[in-house]
Amino acid sequence: MLLAKSSTPQRFLALATAPTTLAASIVLAYQVTGHGTLEYRLAGWDAPLGINLRADGLSAFMVLMSCVVGAFVTLYAVRYYFERHEREGRYFWVLWMFLWASLNSLFLSGDIFNLYVALEIMGLSAAALITLPQGRAALTAGMRYLLVSLLGSLAYLMGVALLYGAFG
Repeated sequence: MLLAKSSTPQRFLALATAPTTLAASIVLAYQVTGHGTLEYRLAGWDAPLGINLRADGLSAFMVLMSCVVGAFVTLYAVRYYFERHEREGRYFWVLWMFLWASLNSLFLSGDIFNLYVALEIMGLSAAALITLPQGRAALTAGMRYLLVSLLGSLAYLMGVALLYGAFG
């Protein structure tokens, strides 16, 4: 059985989300194949204030691949690791879903500022995932990853600010 007796709501939600996300990515790839590039403005706001999502052939393929890999990672984590490590599992599921959502957001981002936000969320959730085992080496690696990630994202944010200042 996929769910153990000590199932958490987070684990159940992850198991429900993985096939749903995979199905949505298949539908997205099918829509892009049939209709070409798709664009969507969340809440109807335009680019400077709103979030624009854009799916072309490459981004739909990358979302599909990340969803296939993400579904298998979710199944692996349920069955083979977090049955024995329940404490880490409570935090893993939330962080894993944030990482997966930010990766999909990265591929579907329609402008450079939302790309920055997706990179930030991905960096923060990845750094937290690294520190889950709670050993000294894991905490050191997580802190190094976080600092390098923040340095890179600050450089990226400076480039975004310069582009917005030059071109509007």
